[in-house]
Amino acid sequence: MPNESVLEGVLVLDAATYIAAPLSASILSEFGAQVIKIEHPRSGDPLRQFGTKGTDPSASMQWLNENRNKRSVTLDLSKPEGRDLFIALAQRADVVVENFRPGTFERWGLDWETLHAANRRLVMLRLSAFGQNGPLREHIGLARIAHAFSGVLSISGEVDRPPANPGPTSLADYVAGVYGALGLMLALFERERSGLGQVVDLALYEPMLKTMDEAFAVFNRTGFVRQRFGSQVATVAPTANYECADGRFVTIGVPDDKMFARLSTAMCAPHLADSNSKFATNALRVEHRDEIEGIVRTWVQSHDRDAVIRLLQERDVPCAPILDIAEVAAHPQVAARENFVTRPDGAGGTVTMQAPVPKLSRTPGRVVTSGPSLGEATSEILQRLLGLSDSQLADLRSKKVI
Repeated sequence: MPNESVLEGVLVLDAATYIAAPLSASILSEFGAQVIKIEHPRSGDPLRQFGTKGTDPSASMQWLNENRNKRSVTLDLSKPEGRDLFIALAQRADVVVENFRPGTFERWGLDWETLHAANRRLVMLRLSAFGQNGPLREHIGLARIAHAFSGVLSISGEVDRPPANPGPTSLADYVAGVYGALGLMLALFERERSGLGQVVDLALYEPMLKTMDEAFAVFNRTGFVRQRFGSQVATVAPTANYECADGRFVTIGVPDDKMFARLSTAMCAPHLADSNSKFATNALRVEHRDEIEGIVRTWVQSHDRDAVIRLLQERDVPCAPILDIAEVAAHPQVAARENFVTRPDGAGGTVTMQAPVPKLSRTPGRVVTSGPSLGEATSEILQRLLGLSDSQLADLRSKKVI
């Protein structure tokens, strides 16, 4: 392992809750940043109670996973003493992360102007449901609200069924967490030139908006509003999820005519791709979508899943088995890529988590610890960084500030 990580020496104050913004801080922690998780002294981050319980019932599996590598400091930011301590920590920090409803940090006296005056090099991620401006800025939101508002939910699911979740319930949180980390890295990089920090303002729905490929460009040009296609794709065919003879599923993607010719050969029906066929081009296949999808579906249903995959892979047709969680966890590709790590959970058990991505050849990311217990580093951090004495800590505890 390298002696120094890429973000060694970067100090992050993570005052956010739940998933999206804390994930941004976690990503930085995986690549060497020191992250101090600021939590309310009595309740802590609500994510501690969200999801499946771990060995310690006060720390959910999701908490242990999403808050890896962090140290927990309890601080009531709504109290003047808590505000002052946070500003003192911010003077020593490189990054502050928060995701409260716009106006909350201002109400606590922790607005950007105050923090920036205390530390001109500070970078601040403000991740909220709808961003820091606009008519919806104060509205509450979470991942499924972002899915709905971005348009993603409207195109997710089968044609004749209500819109369905686009994969994991918290997908928007994870996508926004990555974009938040990207924003922080861009701001830190720019700071090396200017010497000044800045605000990264991110709305939870905006990264999901970015996933909508050409849908809005097409709408603005033609007025076409994309609808649900189930597992099919609006602009190409045949491309979908298909059930095999053994009841398991595969996904097949045919993005162009060359790939369709390969698929036709694999199905022992090369005539489907002939130049005079009504399926010769993608435009024709989209026009005759139901027919060509039916042909592919019938062929897939006549083979077990492994046979379908083997026949298609032999012809270099893009395909994959639709794996369940257990199959993914046991897959040799996942093992070869070391996509999971197992660490102690702090309560006598262990927790298996997704490994850091991407992989850097010289300074790879690391998972050192799972999510911390509430306030485990409060005394240490406040004494080491701010020089507080034991009596000062005792006084803060008596006032329920920490």
